[in-house]
Amino acid sequence: MKKIFIVGCPRSGTTLLQSFLASHSDVVSFPETHLYSKTISINPLVQALSWYRTKHLNMVERILTELEVPINKEIKEFGHTFSTATWVQFLNLQLDHIGEYFRSKNETYLLEKTPRHLHFIDLIQSAEPDAQFIHIIRKGEDVVASMVEATKSNPNEWSGNRSVDTSIFWWNRSIRLSEKFIGRPNNYHIRYEDLTEKPEKILRYLFKKMGIPFEEQILTEYHRTADSLIGDDEVWKNKNTESNLSTSNKFEALPDKTREHIQNKLIRFDHRKIDINNLS
Repeated sequence: MKKIFIVGCPRSGTTLLQSFLASHSDVVSFPETHLYSKTISINPLVQALSWYRTKHLNMVERILTELEVPINKEIKEFGHTFSTATWVQFLNLQLDHIGEYFRSKNETYLLEKTPRHLHFIDLIQSAEPDAQFIHIIRKGEDVVASMVEATKSNPNEWSGNRSVDTSIFWWNRSIRLSEKFIGRPNNYHIRYEDLTEKPEKILRYLFKKMGIPFEEQILTEYHRTADSLIGDDEVWKNKNTESNLSTSNKFEALPDKTREHIQNKLIRFDHRKIDINNLS
């Protein structure tokens, strides 16, 4: 199947976008896999020195088991490799395996959404040049406020609380990465705020870019689709199962000093680069 990836900083609206796109009759999707982010280091030097072996294969098996996807023979037969490129090719095949399992109507497109796969775009596209990536970018202030709240309420699922400064670091790092891919082939950037305010305009733009005919039902079915994409423990995503689109005011609820600190620490990003009015 042809692969589409949704990437970005966590708490940027990736699940909402996935729910819209997965409502298309020719798109199959599923909960986050973390296939690349849990088995490959984001550090290029560590990647070059990595030995992909039993512990990495065990992680792939764990991911498949959590998705209730049968373990396939390729895992048992893989062996080991010192090549990250070879490992990525193997992961791409595992992603195909997951897509085939969730496929129900002979869909052509496989939609994968794990925000941290933003770090592996070059590796994935080197192995599969036709893979497409959609970057969703949300205002840093709102991302930080949302991340702090979500991790505080669900520390076990997030491997602990994210402090304000840690959340700022995550957004700054993500925005630097996404900005590098503006204008690159098969990379499309949208604003979360545009998606919530002008969903049809944004979605028509994306489907045109991806070469997929637009379908009207995605505008009304997305909140029902979301239910199948959210894990039982991902309660912070439950808002996506609601039919109304609304933005958050979590940032405004923070103390004045905290808001000022966040605004001073966030790097500057010119959102006009990806404003829907400037896209063609």
